[in-house]
Amino acid sequence: MKHCKLLGIDLAKSVFQLCGMDINNHVISNKNVIRSKLLESVINTKPDVIFMESCYSANYWGRVFQSHGFKVKLIPPIHVKPFVKGNKNDHNDALAICEASQRPGIYFVEVKTQEQQDLQALHNIRQRRMRDRTALANQIRGLLAETGILLSKGHKRIPKVLPLIIEDATNEISFPMREALYELVNEYNFLTDKLSQVENQIRLLCDPNEDYHKLQEIPGIGFLIASAIISQIGNAREFKNARGLAAWLGLTPKHHASGNKIKNQGISKRGNRYIRTLLVHGARSIVCLYKNKQEPMKIFADRMNQKLGLNKATVAVAHKLSRIVWAVLAKQQNYNPQLIIR
Repeated sequence: MKHCKLLGIDLAKSVFQLCGMDINNHVISNKNVIRSKLLESVINTKPDVIFMESCYSANYWGRVFQSHGFKVKLIPPIHVKPFVKGNKNDHNDALAICEASQRPGIYFVEVKTQEQQDLQALHNIRQRRMRDRTALANQIRGLLAETGILLSKGHKRIPKVLPLIIEDATNEISFPMREALYELVNEYNFLTDKLSQVENQIRLLCDPNEDYHKLQEIPGIGFLIASAIISQIGNAREFKNARGLAAWLGLTPKHHASGNKIKNQGISKRGNRYIRTLLVHGARSIVCLYKNKQEPMKIFADRMNQKLGLNKATVAVAHKLSRIVWAVLAKQQNYNPQLIIR
């Protein structure tokens, strides 16, 4: 059998498709392999590089292949889809992965470590519990509104005010409704406790990481944003420069050009929505709440606020934060306020 220059693997639950190419980019094999035989088949093939889509179980198999000395690269699925020829099936998908891997300008995704995957899992669990708690709070407000009682905004008031409303005999809430509200407030407190637990787990898991502590020195970035960045970005060296990270987060302008007409619109909102959302929240805290008026980031935020208004200033600060994050991670240096352009 000819030497395998690259091997494209279409991942699945039980049956995997392996497409191998030689040094002349000719297909030398395209076969399916069951899960128990996958590692053995890859070892026997001995490819120079293994390519997979960055999707379900890709990080796990990437670590498995790396532990056996193979070089592994993950391709975003959006870059693979244009190369699927004919009908969509495992044979054509594996071939498309090989084709996409040879295109110039393709950005690859680093294989996540086990620590990064654990952090990502905890953040996903926290997101789901936040959604559940928000939905529960909205339901409580809706039920109370039906009885003529209105609660002000803010989730912290619910566990304090709702028990008093349930015990108040002067309102018009019926006994069955009081029982239902009592169960809802218990459920709300349970979700709040679970949120606190998962946040403590995130802190404990990130505590040995030096980059985690460096990121928290940046204004507007707390433990939640820092841990999310560690879980998704790692050391940020896969990005060539600071703008590359900002573009990946969707914080750069959307560009539209036709002929001599060039127009920059709002931010692209591509890439990682979760970290972009967190950075915008962190930027808003700088613009609206930060008390240190001498901090260069606050000076920059105030200038943007006066020039562009609150919302655009918030996005501008988030963009600035993303560039600072890249410098701290990629160059392994601490946050230096004096380098900020005011």
